[in-house]
Amino acid sequence: MHKNLRLYKQDYFISDINTVAVEKREHQDPFPLHDHDFDELVVVSSGNGLHIWNDYIYPITSGDILYINYDDVHGYESVNNLKLDNILYTRETLFLSSIIEKYLPKHSAKHTERVWRIQPSYIKQLQPLIEQLAIESKKNNLAAVHLSEALFLQFVILLDRIKQQPNDIQPTATHQLDILFTVLHNSIATSFNFEMFCKDHNLAARSLSRLFKNQTGMTISGYLQKLRLCKAMSLLRNTAYSISIISAECGYDDSNYFSAVFKKETDQTPSQYRAKFRDQTDNSSLITKTNMSVPQ
Repeated sequence: MHKNLRLYKQDYFISDINTVAVEKREHQDPFPLHDHDFDELVVVSSGNGLHIWNDYIYPITSGDILYINYDDVHGYESVNNLKLDNILYTRETLFLSSIIEKYLPKHSAKHTERVWRIQPSYIKQLQPLIEQLAIESKKNNLAAVHLSEALFLQFVILLDRIKQQPNDIQPTATHQLDILFTVLHNSIATSFNFEMFCKDHNLAARSLSRLFKNQTGMTISGYLQKLRLCKAMSLLRNTAYSISIISAECGYDDSNYFSAVFKKETDQTPSQYRAKFRDQTDNSSLITKTNMSVPQ
């Protein structure tokens, strides 16, 4: 039976009394599926890649914020200059737990409630806090532990404040990106015409393309292709749909073209990718096209 890599608190926290630690990844390499005995708050500072999270697969880019529970299984693939700031914490033993909990998603929160995006300017605002937290979390005296938690509390409050800001005070550029991201995520199975999108929303195509590339490190068409391939990976891992059905559900009219694109991006055919996970799933539990709709 397949077992995921497990990461342990003792390897990342300098002592038993420490409740917060910082792991900065200036160049995050692909990392296999794993879980850990601590919770994790991930800030995607720059670059992009694919994040696999409890069988959800989707692109991550600069500005993404992820709240990972200790019992989640996740990993990274197809990374491109991916820089992460990982704040690790032991949720059950925080001295300031009763206060910090008010600014964290509930442990039972859905996956979609534990990931969201902020604009790059806010990442710059968060960096000094992360740096100070990294320094204090490397000390194992009680005063430093308390200060680390106070800094972590400040950090999650600031994130919550950013999230709660009314839309009407956010910059126009953020509005444009939010609209575009929403439409792209809703266009996985359908065609998307960027020029028509800009015309419909009265946006400048060249400026928006540049803004998107600056934030994500990808072109708009490249990001949409990542979304479609992520959907395809999820379907290949978790369903018994045929390759032709999966290609159609992911916006590809030609299954041969889909297979070619998939192999170019993953170095394996869709069938080879699916075969890797066959031994992890009882065939009788695979979803069929007739008894369940395609997951979003």
